[in-house]
Amino acid sequence: MPTQPRRLLLLLGSGPGIGASIASLFTKNHPFNAIALIARTASQLERDHETVLAAAATAGRQDIDVRTWQVDIGDLDLLQRTLGEIEAFGQLECVYFNAARVGPSPLLEFGVCGIEEDFRVSNLALYVTARWAMPLLVKHQEESQSFAEYKPAFLVTNSLLPAVPIPDWFALSMTKAAQANLVKSLQQQFAPQGVHIGLVVVWGIVSGDSPGLNPGNIAEQAWKLYAQEKGEWTGQVTIYDDGKVEWADTI
Repeated sequence: MPTQPRRLLLLLGSGPGIGASIASLFTKNHPFNAIALIARTASQLERDHETVLAAAATAGRQDIDVRTWQVDIGDLDLLQRTLGEIEAFGQLECVYFNAARVGPSPLLEFGVCGIEEDFRVSNLALYVTARWAMPLLVKHQEESQSFAEYKPAFLVTNSLLPAVPIPDWFALSMTKAAQANLVKSLQQQFAPQGVHIGLVVVWGIVSGDSPGLNPGNIAEQAWKLYAQEKGEWTGQVTIYDDGKVEWADTI
């Protein structure tokens, strides 16, 4: 009997908030056994590595292999090489893109170089990742009869900014609008081919004290988006500070 492939979850933009919560919950709830984490900071990756392993242990999962890659994804050549390495780690089943440069950018005062860097991280890196991932996800979907519960997906953290831009954060507002446009284009092209593509829209500031916008709840709603059956797919979930959740398009 042929050996089943490792089932790979790739998270870009690991960190102490949404990133580690997503990786931990997805690992507990789905039979991923190869977890790839990408972030810029080695010390944070070490902490996230332990966090995901601990979450897996609470679910009785002893078969998990968590590996980390320290990468500035704005370096697109390095990102491309890293994705090639990760491809050999397992059979890609889910990509979760959580990377962004977050900081104030006053309108008409913020430098062009900063805008370019924001676009490299939130949009060009997303494009490079999608160009790598989509052929794999489609191919594996076509082969999915060979093992159960295969759920190919490409999910992206977004925000209220495409719908409600903020002048003091205009660069992030622009990149999030462009990012949403790219994801919706991917939806049109690849959802009919069996890949669930969606936006996790965080309608405000992430805070551990927020009823709705705490990392644990955001991860829970992202999981619900991922867990949808094919005939019930939505293109996004929107999460509000008061805990309200909306499944219709908001951006």
